[in-house]
Amino acid sequence: MLKYFNSNRISIIIFISLFPAVYWIPSLFPSVSPQIPEVTGVPLGRLILAFNRDFRLLSSLVALILVIVNGYLLIELNTIYIFIPARTQLPSYFYGVLVMGMSQLHQLTPALVSSTMLVLVFYRIFSAYKVERISLNFLDAGMLISLASLIYFPTLVFFLFLLASLIILRPFIWREWTFAVLGLIIPYIFLISVYFLADISFAGYFTEIADSLNKVEQHFKLSQVINWSFVLVFMLIGSYYMASAIDKMKIHASKFFFVYLFFFLFSVIIYMVIPGSGLGMIFFVSIPLAYLFSYYFVRCRRNWVNEILFLLFLMLLLWQRI
Repeated sequence: MLKYFNSNRISIIIFISLFPAVYWIPSLFPSVSPQIPEVTGVPLGRLILAFNRDFRLLSSLVALILVIVNGYLLIELNTIYIFIPARTQLPSYFYGVLVMGMSQLHQLTPALVSSTMLVLVFYRIFSAYKVERISLNFLDAGMLISLASLIYFPTLVFFLFLLASLIILRPFIWREWTFAVLGLIIPYIFLISVYFLADISFAGYFTEIADSLNKVEQHFKLSQVINWSFVLVFMLIGSYYMASAIDKMKIHASKFFFVYLFFFLFSVIIYMVIPGSGLGMIFFVSIPLAYLFSYYFVRCRRNWVNEILFLLFLMLLLWQRI
């Protein structure tokens, strides 16, 4: 299986493209009416939740498309910068495996939309890595994070991740830090202007933010608990393997993986500290984990132990669907 999935055969591309759609079908036509989320939170997030409430089938289809698009973007990111030393479809595969198992997320959510914007942030900051002149990419990255926070407010914390990325990838250039801050501020200036022109008190927006941070009830199936227990164990295995190989990597690859490490840490911190973040953080934490697992299975020995570990991801995913 490792040899087959590590290839770029047309059949693998077709499988990775169609498998999410097949796996998603029961969620498109549920036998039991799914729980309708309460429409609260920041205005743009409320619009997405209201759309989800009123157009269940279309909402689920859009969510499926975004999951497939995110997987494709992860593949292209590695194709452009080659931090995993192979052209592989595995980042999309593992992203799908991690995200699709949570059937509670088979609908359009603010977290999913915001996570797509965060994937685009990686494109902007990585393309600035070898730029010798002052880069405006961090202005774009700051704006993407700001726009994402207008939809799913906890993503505002990822601005600290952007600053950490500046430290890792770039020499200190105060203008680039200023650009990042301006990128964060500009969408909120526009938002305040809209509130002012519409004669709406901006103080109410803080109440809406507080509503979006309220604790969300979470219920997990046994199969989901076991699956993420396995993911946690394998994350430790993959991290040890990565740590032992980091000195042998190309400089840009090692720096990019440090960026992913910080993204993962901020994702975990948001989930643990902000009660309202909820299951949606899986869309974020799955991005660095997809690359970590892909790196391991691209570089590991193709023995029976690794074959079983790889197979377990697929078997546990199928069990969660059953």
